[in-house]
Parts: sequence; structure tokens; C-alpha cells
Amino acid sequence: MSSRVDYDAIAHLYDDRRRDYAADPRLSGFLAERRLSAADVRVLDVGCGTGKQLAANRARYSEMRLTGVDLSAGMLRIARARESTVAWVQGDARALPCVSERFDYVTNQFSYPHIADKRRFAAEVFRVLRPGGRFVLTNIDPWAMAGWVLYRYFPEARALDERDFLSREALTALLSSAGFSRIATTATDRSQPQDLAALLSSVRQRHSASQLIAITDAAYRAGVQRVCDDLEHGGRTVDSPFVVITLEADKPS
Repeated sequence: MSSRVDYDAIAHLYDDRRRDYAADPRLSGFLAERRLSAADVRVLDVGCGTGKQLAANRARYSEMRLTGVDLSAGMLRIARARESTVAWVQGDARALPCVSERFDYVTNQFSYPHIADKRRFAAEVFRVLRPGGRFVLTNIDPWAMAGWVLYRYFPEARALDERDFLSREALTALLSSAGFSRIATTATDRSQPQDLAALLSSVRQRHSASQLIAITDAAYRAGVQRVCDDLEHGGRTVDSPFVVITLEADKPS
């Protein structure tokens, strides 16, 4: 699934507490809106990684039928060890190993930029959703956070993200062309000052962000040096805009 990062190589490093999840609140909203029983709902997480979101969902909904798909066998090994009652399936988002009209709710969190053919991905999500089902996509919005601390110190990362991510308008157009309706976008501003010492500790663990793995070794080293230089010159914090967008789209009944 990933054209940016070899997740098999870093699966053992990826699963840290910074990526913990609570049960999906948009799933709860979907159930309430449709007046559905959790036991009657099938959920698919495309690009499920190490399975933290589905494990959190399972803790809240013991009878819900949950499936996670990821291309990385290494990530899925960790997911299976975390929660044995979820169906963990190795597969490509561009050709999902699922029968058509199988799921009521499909989610993709912080992984669609790794999918090279996004049009096929959207078509596959549409195919596996039941009529009336919902797709929820969540990720950062690079165009709303040009001053993000990672882009400030690793400018090559911004260039890669603008290649691999889609703007809000392009995402909406993509889902519309796949057949989705009632497409709604929500932006959440999580901007806050970034402590430079904490940033240095984080970026020295290159696996802490896919952007750091995706850029060249030289660009990575240069960015780490920029952080060190600012600290040596008395820098303590920098402003760091950070915006997450979520698109919700329904398959017509």
C-alpha cells in the first residue's frame, strides 16, 4: 500500500503511545444517526497499521464485526497480537480483498498518502460499502499548515507531502467522482508551540514521522542539524500550525 515507507522494516518501532486511539467517535455518531445496533454493523479499516483504532473500537463494541486491511505483514503481526477477535487481512487498498457491498462503515486514518492510485482506492471503498454506508477519511492538511515544525526544519518533507496528499477540494472531487454523496469536510486545528528540545528528541527517532523516512538521508541529516543549530543559538520553542481534516461521505442507498 505504501509508496513512501517500508512499514515491514519499521513495524517493531512504529507501535508507540503517541499513536494510541480512543473508540472512533464518528462511528458512534453513525450508529446513533442510523439507529443501528453495533452487532449488526460491519466495519473496515483500510490501512489499519498495528490495529490500535480497531482494538479501541472492539473495547467499546464487543459484538461489532471488525476487519482491518493493510499491505504490511509486519504491521499486521502486531495487530493480531493486540486483538485476536478482529479479522486482520493482508491486502492492497487498490484491490481490496473483500466482497462487494460487505461493509456499513469504512475508515482510512492517516494512510491514504501512501496509496499511489487514489482513484482506484476510492472506487474500491465505494465497491465494498453497502448502499447507505459511510466512508470516513482522516489526515493532515499540508496546505493549511505550511509553517508546521517538520516542514520548517525539513522543507523536503513539505514538497513530498504536497505530491502525495490531496487538497480538500481534490479529495472532495475524488470521492464525488467515485459515486459518493453528502460529502462533508471538518477541519480540526491542533496548533501549538513546539518545544525544540522535545522536537530534537522526536526527530532523532526517524520512524516518528513518515515524512522523515520518505525524504533522503541527506535531507534528514540537514534537518536534524537545523534543529540543533536553533537550540545552540538559544531557541526554545517555535510556533507549529497543525490541522487535521476529516471527510465523511455516504454511498447512495
